[in-house]
Amino acid sequence: MFSSSFSFRTNLVIVMVGLPARGKTYTARRLARYLSWLGYNANVFNVGNYRREQVGRLVHHSFFDPQNADGIAARRRAAMDALDDLLRWMREEDGQIGIYDATNSTRERRRLVRERCAAAGVDVLYLEIICQDPEIIEANILETKLTSPDYMGISPEDAVQDFRARIAHYEDAYETIDDTGLCFIKLIDVGRQMVINRIESYLMSQVVHFLTNLTIIPRPIWLTRH
Repeated sequence: MFSSSFSFRTNLVIVMVGLPARGKTYTARRLARYLSWLGYNANVFNVGNYRREQVGRLVHHSFFDPQNADGIAARRRAAMDALDDLLRWMREEDGQIGIYDATNSTRERRRLVRERCAAAGVDVLYLEIICQDPEIIEANILETKLTSPDYMGISPEDAVQDFRARIAHYEDAYETIDDTGLCFIKLIDVGRQMVINRIESYLMSQVVHFLTNLTIIPRPIWLTRH
């Protein structure tokens, strides 16, 4: 039996958190597909798409430097526009679960997102993807980012070099979630470890259930004939 504090509300913003090349977008899309299959109206709002529309897809890694004031302003504008569209979709199109796909790598950015969601009366669940396995990160860089719209027409060598520099910029400013007053899930090294904190609704528990069975690395599929 659920305790009286366990909520059955069906409006939720899932805020992705994590460095680039950790599988955030893949996880967000898979989660949205699963929740839609369960019957929820779920949608992914990818901040990278907004940034590409506003400033173009070909940007040098210095654009992501935490000391680049113009880059910070442009990325913040894209992030807030994506969040505004997510909340508008919930308000006007009966959206139930919005997945906010971005790095959200600082406490300040996460605070801003949480405050906007609270003002709209929507609960927030943070999903932080942490990966420290260099083989998995390298595979994500080669298999995912080289096909990214950001690097269309760029040689593989230049794309990898630029993207690694972009990751380094994010690492300089990255702050992991450490506030135990927040509702969050940490998925560590493609599911080898999971940390959950303040899972307060049936919907959040369904997200946890899905993530315990998710992997972002290829696995063999065996077909048998009898």
